[in-house]
Amino acid sequence: MPSTTSLNPSPGPTGATGPLRRSAAWDAAVLRSAALASPRCQDVEVDRDQLSAVADWMCFELFAPLDGNAEGPDPERLELATLEEQIDFTMVTVAINFAYTDFETKIPWSIEHEGRELVDADAMFRRFLQAHAAGVPVLSGEWLAELTEERLAAVLHGPRPIPLLTERVEVLRGLGRTLVESYGGSFSAFVRDCPPRVYADGHGLLERLVREFPHFDDSGTVHGLTVRFDKLAQLAVWTLQRLGLVQLEDLDSLAIFADYIVPAALRAMRVLRYSPALAEAVDNGVVVAAGSDWEHEIRVQSIYACGLLTDELNVRRTDALVNPQLDYRLWSGFHDLIRPHHLTVTTRY
Repeated sequence: MPSTTSLNPSPGPTGATGPLRRSAAWDAAVLRSAALASPRCQDVEVDRDQLSAVADWMCFELFAPLDGNAEGPDPERLELATLEEQIDFTMVTVAINFAYTDFETKIPWSIEHEGRELVDADAMFRRFLQAHAAGVPVLSGEWLAELTEERLAAVLHGPRPIPLLTERVEVLRGLGRTLVESYGGSFSAFVRDCPPRVYADGHGLLERLVREFPHFDDSGTVHGLTVRFDKLAQLAVWTLQRLGLVQLEDLDSLAIFADYIVPAALRAMRVLRYSPALAEAVDNGVVVAAGSDWEHEIRVQSIYACGLLTDELNVRRTDALVNPQLDYRLWSGFHDLIRPHHLTVTTRY
C-alpha cells in the first residue's frame, strides 16, 4: 500500500487554512527521522485529507497545560516530600512504563485501590508510592542495582502478575548500576547535571539520557533508514516539565511518544490506514514482532502524522500547542475504551 506522504521532511509551507507554524520538532532527531522514513512505509499510510478534517474540529478542544501546576498540585507529588524524590520517582517509574497487557489473555494489568480499579501505569505508580511510603527504598540506585524478581513482584503485587517482570528487573538493575557509579545513586543528581534543554549539541537532557542509560536508547531501521523513536526518554523529560520539576528551554523540539495507544487513536480517527494484512493481524491480536517493518512503520507514521496534526491545529488556534499536548489528548481520550491496538513484546513502550 503506497504512502501518501512526501519526501520533504517538513509538512510544507501552508496548511488547510493558512501558513503553518512549523514546529521546532521537525529539526530534531525524532520527528526529522520519522518524516524522512515516512515515504518508505508500505503498510501504514497517513491520510492527509482526513488529518486536516480532524484538525477542523479538534482545534476547539481544551488541551492539557504545559505546566501541570496550572491545574493544581499533582496528587501523587503530594505524597513525595522533596523535589529530589519527585524527580527520582518520575525517572524510575517512566523507565518501566511499558507493556502492561498480558500477551496471551489480552487483559491489561490492574490493581484495586480504595474501591477503584487502577490500570496500567496508574497501577504501577500507586504500587511504587505505597512501597516508598512503607520505607522500601524503591527510588535508590543501590536498591535498584541489587533488585530481584521476588522484590519487584512484592512491590507490584496484584490479582495478576505484571507482564515482563523479568525484563523490568533487568531494566531497573541496569539503571541502578549507572546511578550508583556516576550519580551517587540518585536520578535527581543526573537531572541537575544536565542543562534544561532536550537537545544541546549532545549534552541535552534527552541526549544524555539515551547515551548514558542504554534502556532509553530507542531507535530502529525502516526499510534501510535509521529512525529515532526515544519514546520513554521523551516521556521522561516531558513529565519532568509537565510536573514543574524542570523548565525546558526547547520544549517544542519534542515529538509524540510512539506507543500502542496513539496509533490506535489515529487509526480510529482514520488518520492512519493499515494494509489489509496488517489490519487483520492487529484486529485479531496477533503479536507484531519487535523490530519488524510493521512495528516500525506504525511508530514512524504515528510520529509523522502527529507532527503534521500539531502544525495543522496551530494554524487554527491562537495558543500554539506542542506535540506532547496532542499526545496526551490522544492517549487520555482513547486509553480506556479503544479498538484493538497492535501488540509487541518490547520494553521500549
